[in-house]
Amino acid sequence: MFNLASKYCFYLDSDLSKNLELFLLLYNLEKYVNGATIEMHRIERTRSNIDKKLLDMAKNGTFKKSNFSLTFLSCDTHFYFICIDKCYKLIRQLSLELDDQEIKTLKTRLDKVFDITTIRNHFEHIEDRCRGYLNKKDKKKKIKKDINDFGNFIGDDFSFNNKMYPINKGSLKELKRIYLDLIAIIDKKARKNPKFVERTDAEKVSRLIMKKVKKMGIARDWKLIK
Repeated sequence: MFNLASKYCFYLDSDLSKNLELFLLLYNLEKYVNGATIEMHRIERTRSNIDKKLLDMAKNGTFKKSNFSLTFLSCDTHFYFICIDKCYKLIRQLSLELDDQEIKTLKTRLDKVFDITTIRNHFEHIEDRCRGYLNKKDKKKKIKKDINDFGNFIGDDFSFNNKMYPINKGSLKELKRIYLDLIAIIDKKARKNPKFVERTDAEKVSRLIMKKVKKMGIARDWKLIK
């Protein structure tokens, strides 16, 4: 889980209102990166429970109709992709607001991993997919197609309409890497502000002092014990 965005509050633009907008974009981006992390933990836990139940079923030859594990898995998958979609949109908006080519590249990297627009549209317009419309264009033209895959879990991937989308720790790691790369870009921008440099240097000195004080305290306590 990340807690980095608050460090850059009020240091990204000389205009206060613009500064607030940029901070809110970054803060909400961090929230959805953390949201994706939470969902991945839930997904991994549910997958593990399903595997255990499948083993029990194989051993005992029983099947419980009241098992809703796949429903949990499907709903958590939906929200995982919602988090990724929000990250994509927030990175894109930051790239526009800051007019930064490096941030635009991060947005492209994220979309290459997930093809987020396609899977988001499938989830958000499931009522159209149920009726055979694969996209808005087909719906307008009343063109229906056979959709025989309404969401399956194959290994570490999620499939919809026979196309695979990553829903695994590897995809989450890439999201986190993209976020940290963004923070590095943001940090460079913030360092142009002398007040930011002054504050971060003061915090660094403070941490070093606290570390030494803590060590001295431990050493003193150890002597007292001896």
